[in-house]
Amino acid sequence: MQPAGATAAELQRWSGGGQSAFSLPTIGGAAAVLEAARGHAVLVHFFATWCEPCREELPALNRLAARAGGSVTVLAIAVADADRSVQRFFVTTPVDFPILLDRDRAVAKAWNVATLPTTFVLDASLQPKFVVESDFAWDTIDPGKLSSALDAAGSTSIKDASNR
Repeated sequence: MQPAGATAAELQRWSGGGQSAFSLPTIGGAAAVLEAARGHAVLVHFFATWCEPCREELPALNRLAARAGGSVTVLAIAVADADRSVQRFFVTTPVDFPILLDRDRAVAKAWNVATLPTTFVLDASLQPKFVVESDFAWDTIDPGKLSSALDAAGSTSIKDASNR
């Protein structure tokens, strides 16, 4: 369930320039590399299992990824969370996207993440275009319109990606 106040207007155009590439372990033990997502719209989602808004937002991100049919990639990054806590959480809240472990907060720090949850929306060339530094109603976003908004870069607002 999403907070009633979460709307497409909360996604802000990103003006901070590029973000550093990363490689992080997943809860399954494999490595996940940001570069592997090139060619798709990418949501880099920073969260923690102890953060209630984060916990509520993950199923909506999963539904967005499912509706996108492969055109939107979600990379969820657990920030400074114990591996066992993350693994236990996803037993009861399964998702179809990789869960990465930023054990020492190195990636969160490099991306200047100060609030959880924080989500960056990257275009197909992995350049950040939008950011939201709170929970967000991902069910209001049409994946096809999101890709179009990213492609249009300067002329289209993220509001055009809303289902409303």
